[in-house]
Amino acid sequence: MEENRKKTAAIAAVLYYLAAEEEAAWHEEAAAAAPPRQTPEGFWSYSGRQSQMMLRGMAEMRLFRTWRS
Repeated sequence: MEENRKKTAAIAAVLYYLAAEEEAAWHEEAAAAAPPRQTPEGFWSYSGRQSQMMLRGMAEMRLFRTWRS
């Protein structure tokens, strides 16, 4: 009876190990397939967008005589 329990425990351990390895491989594959996020960050990217919005706003208010839109 004791030998039967040991065999069952060993088989369960092997199956658990194989399932864990399969899950780890799946997570590695999913992480490698996901593209890295590309978001502009920092002061200069924000400053550039802000200046473009200000320029367009001033053009809408017709503050530039030479602006042709």
